[in-house]
Amino acid sequence: MRAFTLFLKWLAPIPVLVGLLHLLLGLRADVLLGARLPDPVLADPVLDSQSRFYGVAFMGYGALIYLCATDLRKYAAVFGIMGGFLVLGGAGRLVSLAVQGMPSPQVIALAAIELLGVPLLLLWFFRVLPKA
Repeated sequence: MRAFTLFLKWLAPIPVLVGLLHLLLGLRADVLLGARLPDPVLADPVLDSQSRFYGVAFMGYGALIYLCATDLRKYAAVFGIMGGFLVLGGAGRLVSLAVQGMPSPQVIALAAIELLGVPLLLLWFFRVLPKA
């Protein structure tokens, strides 16, 4: 269980940093993920606002991962729900792939993490979760 807790505490800063990148760069963070956005789209205040909002929301994942690591039993439901939503987000990427076509390799890697890595992490979590 200790290894899992340490892994979560190591993992937690990653979504915080990714979210911070989106907060600071707006849509230009999506360009780093391979999005081909023309200048008028990059200057769109609605899309820029949405990107920065979702960046901050993603930072919340990192904060909640760290919180869950402080007491796995107490926050088990929160951790499970967060994992479930990340997997659903990965499923949303599959819908996008079906509707819009193949994304960049960076986004394919994110989908793999969400659809394969997160379920493995949840499996590990429920194996080490102390039984009350």
